[in-house]
Amino acid sequence: MTSSPGGAQSDPARDRRAPVTKSASDISPGATRRPAAEWAAQVAEELPLTDILRLADAVAQGRDAVGTLRSTAPAAVLRAACDQLAAYLAANDPRYMAGLLLGAGRSIQRIRERQSVDVVWTGPDPGTGSGRLTAATVIDLIGQARREILLVSYATQTEPQIDTALAVAAARGVEVTILAERQADNPAYASSGAPFPRLQALRLYWPASQRLPGAALHAKIIVVDHRIALVGSANLTGRAMEANLECGILIRGGSVPSAICRHIAELQAMGYLQIQAP
Repeated sequence: MTSSPGGAQSDPARDRRAPVTKSASDISPGATRRPAAEWAAQVAEELPLTDILRLADAVAQGRDAVGTLRSTAPAAVLRAACDQLAAYLAANDPRYMAGLLLGAGRSIQRIRERQSVDVVWTGPDPGTGSGRLTAATVIDLIGQARREILLVSYATQTEPQIDTALAVAAARGVEVTILAERQADNPAYASSGAPFPRLQALRLYWPASQRLPGAALHAKIIVVDHRIALVGSANLTGRAMEANLECGILIRGGSVPSAICRHIAELQAMGYLQIQAP
């Protein structure tokens, strides 16, 4: 047992839990049924290029080198990727896997270098055309999702349009992860019940035992497919979407969307964030 923030004891077994969503770094037994090229492309989206190069170098040297990299990797998502890579070696040549990783990593890096940034607003429209509207942007982002959606919010309500968009996304196979504040962990938070109660989603929470006294889960983030991120002041509420004066930054491409997902995944893997029971 080791000490973690807030004075609580962390369980090493809990610290090895899987990342936030079922993705390339998920090491479930059936994960390697996907083609190796598909796996390499997805893990290249989720990890920084430096880690992809380390994976490629290790696998080119063989299974033992992959094991050595795993034993020294500080991040849970990289250790999970090593486990996946070792499993793929059962049916694939090491040089082939190294080539897949290098090609995917370089391609994703070129895409990341073409990042675009826009401003998103809620509130009075001055008619300057200086940004998009928050509500429309959120619905559009959910509609673009093909693999996964990460939602992080302080105040979170079941807004009908967002609820419908999320249900449609889930029906086409998109995996949704929700990290929201709870009154059980923050007595100062006025809860209105669990958001989107009919939605099939992975629900995370930040337990009081892992916080400093008085701390709040105050981030407001949406990430789609590790490619697009909306980070701003707006909660997932009707007022924040349509009435308040709110501002957000919409980031397409680049390394930021994937970095946000990795940060949340690491917080979960280390036990700071936990899975809420159904």
